[in-house]
Amino acid sequence: MSIYETYSKRKKRLAGQVPDVYTYDKIPLKLRNQIVFIARDIVYDVFGAPLADDVYDYISRTLSREWGSPFLIPHGDVFDRDEEVHKAICEVKDADQCLDIIEFLLHIANAHIEDKTNATPPKAKEALNRHIHELNHRFKEHSVGYEYSNGQVIRIDSQLLHSEVVKPSITLLSEPGFEGAHDEFLSAHEHFRHRRYKEALNDALKAFESTIKVIAGIRHWPINKSDTANKLVKACMDNGLIPAYYQSHISALTNLLVGGVPGIRNAEGGHGQGALVKEIDPHVVAYTLHMTASAIVLFVQSYKALPLAPSESTQ
Repeated sequence: MSIYETYSKRKKRLAGQVPDVYTYDKIPLKLRNQIVFIARDIVYDVFGAPLADDVYDYISRTLSREWGSPFLIPHGDVFDRDEEVHKAICEVKDADQCLDIIEFLLHIANAHIEDKTNATPPKAKEALNRHIHELNHRFKEHSVGYEYSNGQVIRIDSQLLHSEVVKPSITLLSEPGFEGAHDEFLSAHEHFRHRRYKEALNDALKAFESTIKVIAGIRHWPINKSDTANKLVKACMDNGLIPAYYQSHISALTNLLVGGVPGIRNAEGGHGQGALVKEIDPHVVAYTLHMTASAIVLFVQSYKALPLAPSESTQ
């Protein structure tokens, strides 16, 4: 269903009453109600009415098991499964659990479409894309800092940074050969959404290092599997990944990366923390993820701009 720009929304926006700072811990009831509409449309447009009951039952059983609860909501056994799922979207107190439901529904919807044995019509995939677009629009409309992208819900801290840095890096890493770095980068964002900040830093560094190792491997640059970020960055510089006339910028970038992504990780997430438990501020982790994404975009785009090596495929 298309998104309608109501008078009340226009009035609030013109009056400056729409917040421009994202929230993460609370999902307002209006948004939850809209997610129920989206979930219902996904089930019927992708699976069809004959499979709807099975889909809701699968969501209920799977997530209840993961959450370690008898049902998604207290006394869930008195409801039909579709009603239980819809009520859970609206009533679970933990925002992450609400996101669990819509993410899992989108996961099984995508899997259903990709399974060739289901012979899903093209219009089902088109409908799913429309529903994902609406979901992301509703998140933004309510200033809730999440987006469904590349198969999972990702936390975003700045719409500009997300659209101009994070999403391009995920897209570039979706290309053949970068699967490991792609998974590590998405894992970093998944850890970040669930407030596992040390794990997010570790996976961000892994994604950055894996990206360079893939490029170096394709170009047959001499590196070792155990090389640290410093050595990997130096190998890129030594082999002309960036034009020589950017040397001063390269030096600054190298210092930023070596002292930034790996540095924060080593100081905050990579070593023993002694008797006191170190708390990592979310904004520091967000900064690191954005810096990692920027570096990935730069290195992959620079690699793609290089002349084809003799051993590389022209396909």
